[in-house]
Amino acid sequence: MAGGAGAEAGGGAEARPAAGGPPPAAASAGGRPGLLAQARTLADMVRLEEVLFSLPLAYAGSILGARGWPPLWTWPWITAAVAGGKIGGMAFNRLIDRDIDAVNPETAGRHLPSGRVSPLAALAVGIGGLLLLSVSAFALNPLCALLLPVVLALVVVYSFTKRWGWGCHFALASVGFFLPFSGWIAVTGRLSWGPVLFGAAAGLWYVGFDSLYALRDVASDRQFGVHSLPADLGVPATLRIARAAHVLFLVLLCGLGRLIGLPWPYWTAVGVAAASLLLQHIAVARALRPVGFARFNTYVSFALLAGTAACALVGVR
Repeated sequence: MAGGAGAEAGGGAEARPAAGGPPPAAASAGGRPGLLAQARTLADMVRLEEVLFSLPLAYAGSILGARGWPPLWTWPWITAAVAGGKIGGMAFNRLIDRDIDAVNPETAGRHLPSGRVSPLAALAVGIGGLLLLSVSAFALNPLCALLLPVVLALVVVYSFTKRWGWGCHFALASVGFFLPFSGWIAVTGRLSWGPVLFGAAAGLWYVGFDSLYALRDVASDRQFGVHSLPADLGVPATLRIARAAHVLFLVLLCGLGRLIGLPWPYWTAVGVAAASLLLQHIAVARALRPVGFARFNTYVSFALLAGTAACALVGVR
């Protein structure tokens, strides 16, 4: 779904069951799915593997905040916070969108419309994910705990925004903002311009890639009344907005590097990110659909993590 949580994780098109219906889960002797099969189904619903797409920005923020390697005890809590937010956000997204998904042939095979996961189970997973995020925030420091209500509200409310207008992409950007921002303040416990710049850059990156991802759903979004930049403003305008967002993303990364005096590995990472985005925009402009979406955006996130990690090795002033 355009602007959906699948775009939040940067993944490609969701695998769908065959026309004959969803594949049956592995059943236990009693004819019901076993615990392991149920766990796999729930993990598939929230795309648990895509936590790996979100973690690099949070880790990069923590490295820059610490001006080196963060305290070892913070890493498990940062990881748990990101995982909890991803699980909770995706579960609520699927729960809130189940009525839209049910009438759209493109998404009718998803877990809730197809009956593979009940609404009650999705709600329990969502609450569990947000509880994990909450516990992690309180374990890190008082500032993280203070900002927790804002993050919880954004994670849940975002899923409604595609019903209201094309600003859903910018609502998602606010979620992206908190990845490096939260990683940074998790180790410093205070506000400064560094995490704000890094967070704003991440938000603009999210606006760009989520707008491009929405190109795959233009026809269905218009048919079923779902808002997105391509559906509401058209493909040419979407391409221009995505380009502008990614240019500003790179500008803010450069501003961050100058602000805190980062060494050459960081600038190399920014160059890799710029090249990846350029290739992505060339591919999308030719095909008018999100080509190589997961690959190009994974390059961006892991390049920034590698660059900041290398900065920790060579020294950050």
